[in-house]
Amino acid sequence: MPPLLYLHLLTLALCMGLLLFAAAGDIKSYRIPNAISIGLVALYPFFVLTAPYPVAFLSSLLVAGVALALGLAAYGTGRVGGGDIKLLSATMLFAGPGLALEFVLITALTGGLVSLMLLHRPMRHGLAFALDHIGSRTLRDALLTEAIPYGVAIAAGGFYVTLRLVGLAADAAP
Repeated sequence: MPPLLYLHLLTLALCMGLLLFAAAGDIKSYRIPNAISIGLVALYPFFVLTAPYPVAFLSSLLVAGVALALGLAAYGTGRVGGGDIKLLSATMLFAGPGLALEFVLITALTGGLVSLMLLHRPMRHGLAFALDHIGSRTLRDALLTEAIPYGVAIAAGGFYVTLRLVGLAADAAP
């Protein structure tokens, strides 16, 4: 395998790691640190430069910009958190125009499942009881609030995109 392919796969692995930290932080405290979104944006040039397939750089910036603008409009209504918007926009860079719709679809489906699970009172209370029983009071308290950690859904969509990009890299490798 060429060295650039290793760097590309490492970039995608780091992307997945940042998404995992975002999901974990959102579950624990309903906050996604700015450093995670900044890290994703900082990884993007390495992703572009090491990709063994063509990357629509300018179109990806446009798609991420549109996602940010729409997200800021939603943030203005108070329905979405700022960390979610930043994470979604940063991840949209990697999805680009080719995977944007799949990213949004996976994110929306996962968000719906997380919402159903958290809003279904018996299931939510059962999970809270189980978490309390194993001594995880922070997660228990987070589960009993009315907020929904949408960073989990964004991370799931990002994982999907990242795995698709790994597949593209494997197909393009000599």
